[in-house]
Amino acid sequence: MRVCGIIAEYDPFHNGHLYHLEQARKLSKADYVVCVISTAFTQRGLPSLFSTHDRTRMALEGGADLVLGMPVFWSCAQANRFALGGTGILNALGVVTHLAFGVEEGNLGLLDSAASMLRRPAPVYRETLQASLARGESLARAQGVALAAALCESAGKALNSPNFNLGLAYLEALGTLHSAMQPLPIARRGSYHDTSVQPFPSATAVRAALLRGGWASAAEALPKESLKIIRACALEGRMHLPDALDSPLLARLLAGGDFSAIDEISEGLDSRILKLAPQAADREHLISLVKTKRYPYARISRALSHCLLGMERQPLSPPPYARLLGLRKGSAPLLREISRGDFPLITRPARQPSASMALDMRAEELWRIGAGRPAAEAWRQKTIVI
Repeated sequence: MRVCGIIAEYDPFHNGHLYHLEQARKLSKADYVVCVISTAFTQRGLPSLFSTHDRTRMALEGGADLVLGMPVFWSCAQANRFALGGTGILNALGVVTHLAFGVEEGNLGLLDSAASMLRRPAPVYRETLQASLARGESLARAQGVALAAALCESAGKALNSPNFNLGLAYLEALGTLHSAMQPLPIARRGSYHDTSVQPFPSATAVRAALLRGGWASAAEALPKESLKIIRACALEGRMHLPDALDSPLLARLLAGGDFSAIDEISEGLDSRILKLAPQAADREHLISLVKTKRYPYARISRALSHCLLGMERQPLSPPPYARLLGLRKGSAPLLREISRGDFPLITRPARQPSASMALDMRAEELWRIGAGRPAAEAWRQKTIVI
């Protein structure tokens, strides 16, 4: 049995995702494709625009055979933990043979070179990294500068692109896990953060188009089934607008308390957030006030969501479970093979009274509150079967 794994957010599932999934199946010659998706809160530090289960349905309609949910401690996280979360789940299933991920065209060879440099860092890499950190650069930025100095100065832009860094994190995670999964980089079509809607767009562009009412342009970038699901979400009030939890967040910060144990809070970031929170009108305003070279936008965004969720720091390790969100009826042989192992696939969160599951469901409840839905809906969601 050949099984290809994909780690994604699918917020929403667009033509670029469809192309990637089809190429992953084709190039790996997979019998099944397993997708691990982020849950209520995403890597960019915000609640997803579409619910965990609506994104699951989009993935299944787009060709995924099995969709699993990454616990929020790993899904709303910096690249190394997000990568370890998704890779750790796929590896623990015991059946996944390939890990497919997107990377900008022309950077496949550079990705291998960068991964080798991180495994065996040259003196120039170590010296440049330390110098960048000493100047107050973020770790991600400092790593990109150091890799450019050690490998190729002209590759600096590529080395600092989000997809490249995430691909590099996947390779590092495979090494950490001593995984036998074969990495399968696939050249992306379109641009990751291009704000224009194209036939192969970024999810950022599609979300922006939908939020401003640009349904005609968004429709061109979406598979037919995704568009159908999104229209139903809009009509039935199943969308979480980016600013929907701004007031609860600011109220939580103004109440004060000790946030020093919150994940992604260090180097005095908690003091800076609490000091500036009374001056902020909303989340975006607060991030603009707090942001510095040392504290980049994405880190602050995640830290704020972690404060709202009460997500405290934990040692870096793979997830202990995944939520079974959806499957195709024809994937029964795959599930039987997975069941031979001992990795838990959770279908009824109420029966799993762990701290991690409680955090997961708190995030799902908050998502629904922000979307104007009853929080109790989070506990009534069932595994989707198509």
